[in-house]
Amino acid sequence: MEVIARNVLYHLRSGGVIECIESFSSVCDNLLKYWCFIKPHRSYLVNMQYVDTIENHQVTLQTLSTVPIAQGKMREIKQRYLNYQMWEV
Repeated sequence: MEVIARNVLYHLRSGGVIECIESFSSVCDNLLKYWCFIKPHRSYLVNMQYVDTIENHQVTLQTLSTVPIAQGKMREIKQRYLNYQMWEV
């Protein structure tokens, strides 16, 4: 998910996009309750189930889309993803 001009865009695995007028903070409050979601940047929310790699201050998804990681959050994002991967095994 990303927020652009107060609109939340849900990027689907199929390549489709669903636009919603719900506030991004409300979306974050609802979805960050689930351990599979991370917020690598103030404008993005990522489902770790679809992460391919985390490097060079960005998350690359299985769809080859990239999401930036905010400066200073790289260690936290990598650790959360590692914990997620360990839990999934």
